[in-house]
Amino acid sequence: MTEESADASPIKAPKAKHPDDRARVPLEAAIGLIPGGSAIVKLVGEFIPTQAQKSRSEWEGSISERTNEHTKRLDQHEELLEPSVTLTGVAVELAVALARAPGDGLTGSSRDLDSLCKLVPTRDRKTVEEAAFELASHGLVDIRRAIGPMWWLKLTQRFYEQLDHRVMEWGSSTNDDARHLAGLLLADDACEWTPTLHAASGWDKRRFNPAFAALLRLVPDCRVSREIQPNYPAQSLSLLPEDRAVLRRFAHSSISE
Repeated sequence: MTEESADASPIKAPKAKHPDDRARVPLEAAIGLIPGGSAIVKLVGEFIPTQAQKSRSEWEGSISERTNEHTKRLDQHEELLEPSVTLTGVAVELAVALARAPGDGLTGSSRDLDSLCKLVPTRDRKTVEEAAFELASHGLVDIRRAIGPMWWLKLTQRFYEQLDHRVMEWGSSTNDDARHLAGLLLADDACEWTPTLHAASGWDKRRFNPAFAALLRLVPDCRVSREIQPNYPAQSLSLLPEDRAVLRRFAHSSISE
């Protein structure tokens, strides 16, 4: 969380001076002259609101509903950035080995069982295979099968967000790094060009790309370039004021971890 639905219409200000209300004013004044009429006017005002009051109530409800929609979207993004997974046994060893293996922070090359066994050489082949599928059950890796028993594994974005702050010893989580990148984007429009943002971060690709991919979830797809290239999750952004408002809230929100 953040892109508004396409059919979300602007919220109009409440109507004032409705014709029915103008007719009601002299009527209430006349009733007020009758003995006991002021009490009647008071009851009417309490239980039968004017058109202007109805309009304002509807407007306040729309404002509250729209605000809640924005908050819910951002909270959903936060939830994606801060899930939790508990691993057991050899799956922990394999996950740590995969995190520390050379890479650029993207999905990386496909790894077969032979290459995984080399990462944890003290474990037998069957145990390593079971560990790989445990990681897959948590969404930390993606396993694709060919015809027969052969399969290949790739890392997922969730892998980096779950494990990097525990394994890489950078002193911050992927979530925290994404907040830092948001601040850099807000400080300099030139950072909408991803190589410039990467240079400003001072990080290598292994650390930059997972944080940048996490940040992209806060930006509508239509403002993210999708040309095919091997270096980053996206080559550039084209942020609008509403995108910057979301990034500003994210950058200034409390840092977990």
